[in-house]
Amino acid sequence: MNSTMKPTLDVPGAADLMNVHPKTVLDFISSGVLPAAKVGRAYVLLTQDVLAFVEEQVIAQTAERMKIPGRRVRATKAKPPTRSRAGSRNASSSGATYAR
Repeated sequence: MNSTMKPTLDVPGAADLMNVHPKTVLDFISSGVLPAAKVGRAYVLLTQDVLAFVEEQVIAQTAERMKIPGRRVRATKAKPPTRSRAGSRNASSSGATYAR
């Protein structure tokens, strides 16, 4: 967490941090997906909880976008399969025969 950030936020502050409307923050609080405490008439949120919520959303939504039918998402950065200069797999690795 940035040393200049306050440890707590109000609803408008959380909305500003997440770049959403304050009503959206209230909806997240009401549904229980964003932890908050009501102190007097105002909600108080921990900055670290708001950032953790955003991080979870980024990870989940990125993983969802990466899903392509018939393709497994690699957990590590592996080199892509090698290809010949023509851009096709060579005949010996694919099992196919090609006329020359």
